[in-house]
This record gives sequence, structure tokens and C-alpha cells, in this order.
Amino acid sequence: MNGQYGRKKKLRARYRLSVVFFGTVLIFGLIFYSYMKSVTLEDVLSQDRSITFFNHGSDQEGQNGGDDQSSGESSDGGVESAPVVNPVPEGERQDDSYFDDCVFIGDSITYGLSSYGVIPSSNVLASVSMSIARAETEKIDTSFGSMTVLEALGEINPKNIYIMLGSNGAAYTSPADMYQNYQAFLNKIRTACPDSELYIISAPPVTKNKENSAESPIKNADLDELNSKLLGYADANGVRYLDLNSALKDDTGCMPDNYAENDGMHFKFSTYSIFTDYILTHVAVKG
Repeated sequence: MNGQYGRKKKLRARYRLSVVFFGTVLIFGLIFYSYMKSVTLEDVLSQDRSITFFNHGSDQEGQNGGDDQSSGESSDGGVESAPVVNPVPEGERQDDSYFDDCVFIGDSITYGLSSYGVIPSSNVLASVSMSIARAETEKIDTSFGSMTVLEALGEINPKNIYIMLGSNGAAYTSPADMYQNYQAFLNKIRTACPDSELYIISAPPVTKNKENSAESPIKNADLDELNSKLLGYADANGVRYLDLNSALKDDTGCMPDNYAENDGMHFKFSTYSIFTDYILTHVAVKG
């Protein structure tokens, strides 16, 4: 009898445990069901699901932000050069011997550097008739014979290249068309002399009389538009830009009459001193 009673007691205990277990499961199920009914898809999608990727580099890298290269080191382990600042700001004046490592490319205004004896002719690649459209193909007299500017640059491989074009052709060519030819020429110069420092000199202004002349007038607004495009090119391609145009303007936005020859475009001899002083005081400082 006692054995049978003991078995019944054990069965009743197991039954009670089963009831408690299933009751607990049922309660949690009801709670979960109630919660899921109250949560919308919008609630789920609005939760922050960002993923954190752990940096397996050194602790110092983590402190520096991982990919931070503000120290000047490039991704390939080399040292990056300082960013280009345009227009090149005024700085300490360089000695005149700086010009020994420079080549000047341009039209009749640039040609005046050599014809007036300001810069040796061997350092000037220019002609009276050169325009942006003809810069690639026109042959000029050089120390190596008659050849194009690009051919001469290949022979010289100068440290610094200064180019100033735009005055010839501005009377009958749109700024957009001039820029299209200009940037193609600049790209070829950079390919021919990848190690040279390239300076784009803004097209200089003209006088008020030249703007209003009956024969081949040039608008300073057109020169400004071209120069704006050249500045954009310089910034995008890491080359230097000199704002000579602004340095030669008066408060009316034109070149003063006492800076120009009677045609209102070409420089007087005294203006070349302003020109060269501007260059010597606006040399890019490398970091």
C-alpha cells in the first residue's frame, strides 16, 4: 500500500511541475505576442543598425583615426607635397638669379621680355604672332633652331615654366573656345615636362581705350572669364596660378594708360619691371 501511495505522490508532483512549466511558457508567449502586435515595421527599420568595424591596427592608429593622413604621409608610404594655394600669395622676393631656371612661353607681350633685354632670349619661347590656337604648331626661333614650344621644352626641361597667353585672339575668339585650346596645350606641357613647376599667368588687362576701340576691341570681361577658367584648371590640376591681371588693373577694372603702349594692350618698358617684380614676389613655397 505504501509503495502504491508513494508512486501516486510522485506522479502528482510531476504533474504540478508540468503545469507550472507550461503555464510559464504560456504567459511568456502571450507577452511576446502582445509586444509583436504593438511593434510596426517602421519601428523595426528605424532602429540603429550600424555596423562597427574594429581597427586591427596599432593603438596609435586608432587614436589618429585610422586613415588620417594629416601628417603628410601618402597612402603609398611617400610624403605628400603641400596643397597648392591659388592665386600664389605674395612672399619674400627672390633674387634675380631665380630667372636662370625659368622659361617663359607666350605671345608678343612675353616676347618683350627678351626684346627689351629683361630676360635672356634663351629663356623665352615666344613670338609676336603666337595665339592659344597656334601655340602647339607654330615654330619659333630657339637656341636649338626653329621648332615648336613643346619641342623646345623637351630640349630644355626647365625647372619652372611660366605661360601667359590670351591677348592675341581675344578680340575674335570666345573665352570658352580659348580655354578649350589652352587646356589642351597645358596638358601637353605637363606631359612633356612632368618634373617642371608650371605657372599659369593670367591674361593681362587692356586699357579703357582698347575696350572701346573701333578696330579689334578686347573686353576685359572676356579676359576675366578666361582667367577664371584658368584658375579653375590650376586648382583642379595642382599647378600654380599668378593673378597678374589684378596687379595691373586700376580702380575702373582696366589697365592704366601709363602702363600700356598706344595700342592699349602691349606693355611699356617700365611695366616689365612691375611684371618681373610680381613674379619674383609670388614664387610658390613648397612644403
